[in-house]
Amino acid sequence: MINKRTIYFSLFIALLIGISYIMNWGVAIANFTEKGTLPTFDDPGQRILIVVPHPDDETLGMAGIIQRAVALKRPIKVVIVTSGESYKKAATAFCGKTNPTPQDFYRLGLARQQESITAMRVLGLPRKDLVFLGFADGSTRFLWSQYWDNDRPRVSGGTRVAYAPYDTVYKPGIPYTGQNLVDELTEIIKNFKPTDIYYPLADDIHPDHWAVSNFVRYTITAMNINVREHMFLVHHPQWPVPWMAEENRPMLPPVDMKDSNTEWQSFDLTPKEVDLKRTAIKQYRTQTEVIKPFLMAFVRKTELFATKPVISIPVVDSKPDLQTRTLPHTLLKVYTGGILNGKIYRSAVLTRLGAFYYDNKLYIGLESARPISKKVIYHIEMRLFYKDQNDIKRIDLGVVDEKLYQYKRAENSLTDVIAAKPIIHGNKIWVEVKIPQVNNLRYIFMGADSIYKNRLIDKLPWNMYVISK
Repeated sequence: MINKRTIYFSLFIALLIGISYIMNWGVAIANFTEKGTLPTFDDPGQRILIVVPHPDDETLGMAGIIQRAVALKRPIKVVIVTSGESYKKAATAFCGKTNPTPQDFYRLGLARQQESITAMRVLGLPRKDLVFLGFADGSTRFLWSQYWDNDRPRVSGGTRVAYAPYDTVYKPGIPYTGQNLVDELTEIIKNFKPTDIYYPLADDIHPDHWAVSNFVRYTITAMNINVREHMFLVHHPQWPVPWMAEENRPMLPPVDMKDSNTEWQSFDLTPKEVDLKRTAIKQYRTQTEVIKPFLMAFVRKTELFATKPVISIPVVDSKPDLQTRTLPHTLLKVYTGGILNGKIYRSAVLTRLGAFYYDNKLYIGLESARPISKKVIYHIEMRLFYKDQNDIKRIDLGVVDEKLYQYKRAENSLTDVIAAKPIIHGNKIWVEVKIPQVNNLRYIFMGADSIYKNRLIDKLPWNMYVISK
């Protein structure tokens, strides 16, 4: 008689063969065979706020947390930022049309809201504790980078409107801007007063996930509040594997994130909590119809959470050689493979970030997998948090055709910070930046990305930095 696990493994190998043209075999197998234990916690918090990008993320990442909080009678709120309406594959299956209309996308958004309501009911969470914000699916990264001020909203790619069209959301009709999203999160946090906030991990490769992560961490830092932060991961290359329910396997971190400034913890689920999580996932019918194997991969005996320590930027007495083979003062390393491995322009693949402070200037270095190219645009973006809680500035830099530019993307943009043109050597770029009022600076929230042929190719996850004194 054939062992059930042998059948599962055979199916897994068949799946790998079927999609090998986009898979990195080494990473997929390494994740599947990963062993080990993690630090654990069993108390979800006294007052729990969950913030997720789409309907279903709350169940994939935190069904166990939600059930435990309900059982312990702990106050809990689940906030869903978008209604997931712009997912064309799901919209096509939902309406039966090859090219869904804006009205079809709108209807999908309502259906996905109802799916979350039903799934939360399975987990014991009442409708009053579920909050939809109604921001545009697929647009949050644009709100973060370009559409910040309230006089310039972003038009949804699905519903084709620039405001929340649903009367089921927290503030119907609110324009799609970054500032409005921060304002809503701030208001919810002030009113609810959470002790613990669960939100996406910035290393998630889905733009809505890393953008929502940025918005939540930005809001927490701007409010200067003391809460426990728990970050969860959904989308990452060749993770989790296998794509099926494995209630006897723990959820373990991707093997390629061991050097990513991430500290992991595990939350153990009871068999009953695992069973209810499976049942709750099945309520998202618009999603299970198109990506059920992936969704079921989150049915495990544990849930996985992370924290991101603040990274220190060293103050140095002497300036290092910026044309060495290795990147001086590397602070962040990222994996260079992934789903698009071998199919994208390798000069746009970002591998490391370095930084140091010397002679009243901040030096920031990027390293790519291949020599720096004039065909690629490299961005470095920063949010500066000063000791005055209301004083937040932003710096947005771009290296275009080996020239350094600074952009004014919001009213609080600083546009006179460049100290010199970029230093480019091989696969490295260094820029000098004059940071104003360094003595009053609390944190630098910083990330980077690359653009090739008008397409976002890669990014370095946003992290919080502090200049060492």
